[in-house]
Amino acid sequence: MAEANMNCMIVNVWIHHMQVDELFDFLNMRIDKAPFYWLNEASVPTSITGGYVMISLNYESYSHLSSNRNWDEAPGWINQ
Repeated sequence: MAEANMNCMIVNVWIHHMQVDELFDFLNMRIDKAPFYWLNEASVPTSITGGYVMISLNYESYSHLSSNRNWDEAPGWINQ
């Protein structure tokens, strides 16, 4: 049986607009700690000021992100 090819899988995450650079620094292994993210737009806390953006990640990048931080971890600076 052939090994599954996950290269065609894309996962969307939502992230605070001020943490986009931090996300890409993490994915490129320039920093060790991943920023907070959400897998679902409806889960993004309404207390996020300034907005959030959706980032589409290939499976390898998403796997790296999710191995460092769970999407449902609640950051201390957010009041839901």
